[in-house]
Amino acid sequence: MPALHFASQPANCPAVPRRSAKTPTAKGSGKRGGRHPQDAGFRGPTYHSGEAVMQSGIYEAVHEGAHRDPHDVVMIEGDLFPPCDTCSHRVRFRLVRTAPYIFTDEDFEKPK
Repeated sequence: MPALHFASQPANCPAVPRRSAKTPTAKGSGKRGGRHPQDAGFRGPTYHSGEAVMQSGIYEAVHEGAHRDPHDVVMIEGDLFPPCDTCSHRVRFRLVRTAPYIFTDEDFEKPK
């Protein structure tokens, strides 16, 4: 079997830029412990379970006690923030970034 040479490509194949190889890392192995790098010192209103979601988007759920680290959740406008199975109504939510629900976008609305 002939040796393969990757330095040359056939004339009918365009050159494809190579991506630098990155070493895979396990989820949650970053230095910030699951926190958002863009929100160092992030402050803003917090919401509690049972309150209505006013803006669809990505929220950070912060649990009371040490049973779970803060994590991201997607909440849809009009829904209620839910209680946690473990810490009940002592979970808080902070808006990280607004993001409209795709089916409320005019280009993706469900037919009526």
